[in-house]
Amino acid sequence: MTLNQALAVIRSRKDKGSKKVHYLACGFEALHLASLLRAHLMEALQDNDVELLHGNYGDLKGNVESAARSEAIAASVVIEWSDLDPRLGLRASGGWTASAQADILQSVATSANTLEAAIGRLGARMPTAVCGPSLPLPAIGNTIRQQNSLFELDLAELLASFLARVARLGGLRVACCESTEARLDARMEFMAGFPYKVPFASDLAQTLTRVLWQNQPKKGLITDLDETLWAGIVGEIGPGQVSWHQDSHTQIHGLYQQMLGYLAGSGVLLGICSKNERGTVEAALERKDLLVESQSFYPVEASWGPKSAAVARILKTWNIASDAVVFVDDSPMELEEVKQAFPDITCLQFRGKEPEKTLQLFNELRNYFGKPHPVAEDLLRQASIRSSAELRELGEVAASPEFLLSLKGVVNADWRRDPSGGRALELINKTNQFNLNGRRISEGDWQRILADEKSICPVISYDDRFGSLGRVAVVLGTRNGTQLRVSHWVMSCRAFSRRIEHHTLAALFQYPGVESIEFELAATARNQPLLEFFAGFGLRPSPDGAVELLRTVFLAQRGPMAHQQLEVKE
Repeated sequence: MTLNQALAVIRSRKDKGSKKVHYLACGFEALHLASLLRAHLMEALQDNDVELLHGNYGDLKGNVESAARSEAIAASVVIEWSDLDPRLGLRASGGWTASAQADILQSVATSANTLEAAIGRLGARMPTAVCGPSLPLPAIGNTIRQQNSLFELDLAELLASFLARVARLGGLRVACCESTEARLDARMEFMAGFPYKVPFASDLAQTLTRVLWQNQPKKGLITDLDETLWAGIVGEIGPGQVSWHQDSHTQIHGLYQQMLGYLAGSGVLLGICSKNERGTVEAALERKDLLVESQSFYPVEASWGPKSAAVARILKTWNIASDAVVFVDDSPMELEEVKQAFPDITCLQFRGKEPEKTLQLFNELRNYFGKPHPVAEDLLRQASIRSSAELRELGEVAASPEFLLSLKGVVNADWRRDPSGGRALELINKTNQFNLNGRRISEGDWQRILADEKSICPVISYDDRFGSLGRVAVVLGTRNGTQLRVSHWVMSCRAFSRRIEHHTLAALFQYPGVESIEFELAATARNQPLLEFFAGFGLRPSPDGAVELLRTVFLAQRGPMAHQQLEVKE
């Protein structure tokens, strides 16, 4: 993005929609970076205006502290070497003599520790992206430029340690700008205190925006087998002859298997969609040298019908929407056939004969499935999908009171408010079918809401004899006398058919003094299951945007409560 393009975006979006306040904390003059960051944020936030705050020149720590006191909902902290010690910048005269190097290292370590504490306080208030030094060091050191001096290596070690500590703090994300643009604008640095060339400043602004406002990660990946998971056509050459190792020059398929294994270990659902005989596929998946565990794939669809039909069966088993899934195949024709049937699915081609493009595919997969922080429920997803599929196969029997009682389920309502968001905020922002109104919340807004003493946010977890589903539902609202006003209520699709929603309402009505609950109910394209649940109590979306459920009505119509119910208080 050029500077003129950034200014055009700002003019076109200014004063439109709600205003989101963002803070840019840096020690240099913000100038063009502020304009470019504001424009990139406006594009990411679509219909919202963005107000960008920034502090004073030369006071990074003070600016970070000002950010923590501000009304911003998110912040970016951009650190340069001169913020850690002015002698490492171009505008200070302090000497680079050998005798000064030990003092510079000590100064950098002290500055890093001080900054770490301030940035930690900021991260506790709002989501924060932190970017380490991008500019080159001055011509310092006793070696030629092509040889790292010990001083430079010691500086790099201090920086890496500092950023690793920051990354472990709550609410903080360390950004990595991979721009290939030239970075330093020495003329602007000397004249105005702004150190970057505009193309690099735009790349940096885009990086900070992407780190702070990430797309919701995908939930599942469906993969082809022949010429994708392995090299060769298994139906022609047999399970023992397909390959994925370096000695057969098919290592790119082995790397893909390792990538899938990593995704599975992170909680991503893996399914197989292949035009093959079932027995042949099972024999190949039983090979001991497979680099991803065969049990990581569920379900395995091997048949000769259209792949779109197989994908439909996998989506039904997973009970997730197609826009949460990536489909990988080596055939453009198969990709197009699936794409026509499911326009929202992400289709990616595996090009085993073009390693560079396949390695690029791996980076795309990282971006599609990456998230700022993993949560424990990710690792429970596959097992709960299998148990849910088993329950669906039982049909109406699984919904009977007798069967639900046999599950020996335990529903736990945790009323402690967690400003960091974590699993609760993740549920609100990605669950579609059992969703009160489809409204999303940013991390900054979440922290602001939970700072209100009137807010309530019970998180519901569930266990039964099939295993733990973890935290499967969250309710967000406020207490007003004898009434609760619920703005958000979502439940994971993995929790359907177990009457956990009834136990959630029971927990809300057990809140001391509550006689009625007002829900901000609205129909969306996908929340029919929730609308049907409310219809069972005679409630439907209304023009004024709220429906009320009385305690007496709930107790009269709730039906049998199948599980043991526990609570954790504030």
